[in-house]
Amino acid sequence: MSGMVTLIIISAITLGSAAALYTLLQSLGISEPVKIAVATPGDGSMSKMALRLLQGMDSIKVVCEFELTDEEEAREGVYTGKYGAAIVLPENFYEGVNTGVNPPALILVPEDMTGSLKNFGDLLEASVSLVDTVEGGIYAVTDAYYVYGMTVSKTDMENYLTNISFDTLLNRTKFFDEELETSLDVDNLISYAVVSACLLILMVTCTGFAYLYSKRTRAVEYLLKRNGIGPVKKGFVRLFAMMLQLMVIYLFFTLIVYIASRFMVASDNEAIVLTGKSLKDALDVLTSFGNIIPVLLAMCGFTHFVYSLLGSREDSGLILLIVFMIMLIVGGCIVPSVFLPDSIESLGAYLPAALWRNDIFTGGLARELIMGVLFFAGGEAVTCLYT
Repeated sequence: MSGMVTLIIISAITLGSAAALYTLLQSLGISEPVKIAVATPGDGSMSKMALRLLQGMDSIKVVCEFELTDEEEAREGVYTGKYGAAIVLPENFYEGVNTGVNPPALILVPEDMTGSLKNFGDLLEASVSLVDTVEGGIYAVTDAYYVYGMTVSKTDMENYLTNISFDTLLNRTKFFDEELETSLDVDNLISYAVVSACLLILMVTCTGFAYLYSKRTRAVEYLLKRNGIGPVKKGFVRLFAMMLQLMVIYLFFTLIVYIASRFMVASDNEAIVLTGKSLKDALDVLTSFGNIIPVLLAMCGFTHFVYSLLGSREDSGLILLIVFMIMLIVGGCIVPSVFLPDSIESLGAYLPAALWRNDIFTGGLARELIMGVLFFAGGEAVTCLYT
């Protein structure tokens, strides 16, 4: 019966967290790329080539996904909702822009624009602005060519300016110093997810240590006390038993991450390979045992304190599970804290789960040792009162 109640509680908390995350992401406007139909009548080889170039850019892929089709299917797709929008290009559109004719393109959008479609509109507006800027520079130099004359031909001059503009646009990151800034305070999202999953597994494992504090164990404690073995020694035995089991679980989890990273890196799929490399970064974090062992000590100390405080209650494991899940959610270990309300984010930053996660990344030997000792001492003080 207790196991069924625990399962129901875990399921409810998990589903609630997923629903909260979905609601938060929707409110923040984070959504899937919108599908855009592109119709290019005739040959349109240059237009299709430019489209393939755009499809390979990361800044484009996160906003929209292009699909080549004919004008009739594009119009019908926007009407039926198959496409979020459609771009109908006239024949020889690229050549017309390149020679200064500037034939107009037709943009079809539905009346009710979604958030993703508005992002596409912003991207389209920025693209038009870039084209206007490049064309403005070329036209200005062309006018100077006719007025003052140039040793280089007009065609070579325009091609040269076009190449410079494209080089500047496609390699615009060369003008900036690269420095990683993230709201998650970690190197990448994969590392955040792997460490959070590790914490979740370890903390759920701690809920199974209730047997060390059961009524049967209490009876043994009285016998040990009569033979001169005090509660502090028994507390150290419990702490050692919990540390040993958590270490085994942790090493097993690390082995799984290692195997998964090796498997993904060996794959031919580019996306999987990149994920495998990210898993290797996460593995580097997990194998920093100088950061992990103090965290395990603090986690065991906290578990010892809660179980000592609850005594021999049969539902102590369930209560500890609820406490852990609240700490994980509020501490930003299930839903990143940047998505939580400011008040909850401020509170969660000081909860043990958030401190454990941060110290796995950055190391907090002194803080974790102090935390572990204080929790253990508090548990021993409570145990002395009970016995």
